[in-house]
Amino acid sequence: MNVTFANGVKLVAQTEGWRGSCGVRYEGSEGWVATADGYERPEVSAPALLADYKKLVKDYTDRTQRPMNHVRDFLNCVKSRKPTAAHAGVAHRTMTTNLIMDICLDLKRSLKWNPVKEEFICDPEANKLRSRIMREPFHV
Repeated sequence: MNVTFANGVKLVAQTEGWRGSCGVRYEGSEGWVATADGYERPEVSAPALLADYKKLVKDYTDRTQRPMNHVRDFLNCVKSRKPTAAHAGVAHRTMTTNLIMDICLDLKRSLKWNPVKEEFICDPEANKLRSRIMREPFHV
């Protein structure tokens, strides 16, 4: 599946060919970066894209005192009640992209998404799949 963002960056997601799970590949004007849960470090189209990799990881772990494992970080935060290292807004947009791709796969067609309204453009069938009917008295 291919997703093109408003800034021209492309996300390529596929179910095969990854060494881990949740694999993604971002393609931009300077090349591509691919990663999945089982990757020790991203794969890149050009070594220059990893030039600062070790420094960025060290700066991140020094600054946040967090593991480079989002699942472990989430479980630690459940216990400590501290916020997760991943910004909630970034995590929301990341998961939204994944869920949009799932809906495209379910409907077997391309869709257009309005990120401001968080709904599909002119597609009531797809919009019905954004949530499910909740049992009373629960609501969002």
